[in-house]
Amino acid sequence: MIPTNFEQFAKKHGKIEKYASGQVFHSQDFPNKLFLLTSGYVKRYQASKPSPRVLELIYGPGHIISLSQLYKKLFGVDQNQDNFIYVYQTMTEVEMYTISGDEVLAELERNPQMYADFFYESGLKLRSNITRLASNALKDDYQKVAHQVVSLAYEFAGLTPGDTRKKITLPLPQSAIDIAEQLNISTEVAEAVLNRLSQLKLIAMEGVSITILDMDFLKDVYL
Repeated sequence: MIPTNFEQFAKKHGKIEKYASGQVFHSQDFPNKLFLLTSGYVKRYQASKPSPRVLELIYGPGHIISLSQLYKKLFGVDQNQDNFIYVYQTMTEVEMYTISGDEVLAELERNPQMYADFFYESGLKLRSNITRLASNALKDDYQKVAHQVVSLAYEFAGLTPGDTRKKITLPLPQSAIDIAEQLNISTEVAEAVLNRLSQLKLIAMEGVSITILDMDFLKDVYL
């Protein structure tokens, strides 16, 4: 059962904010805020000069941004590294509830059950990072991309173990650039692999929309 204490609290006491697709904002812009994403998708990057930015996470509906703010308030530990900045970019139009970290701390005192929401969110982020590491660990680029596409179906399209669906459309936009960022490969390689998987009728691509046409055979690419 997914905990909903924070969702109910944010909707009652928070303020709704809307962002256009492609909008960029920095963690420094909200040093004392948490967000509950209600619609749309957001990418988080780690950046430092002169190194290129690195994709860390993708957030979808129901996810909480940013737990590091709460962690710092609770334990006095800043998880962010001093020499990096953290950048968020919307992948679609986005709606989020925003609420101050101080209000959240006060509510945690009154309602400790809300800790379950943050523990659950931490588990989602841990699973996301583990599956992306597993994709990156595969040596073959076709296996990398196939594994990551299936992982995105588990993370965002409601795919569960034992699910018998063969055809699933990913709800978040995914271009060759997006896949390349997640796997630390070139856009050209990602595009070539996606085109090949499309030619094999394992996926279908329309713009930035990916539909898995045969889940079992797509899994066979990397198993």
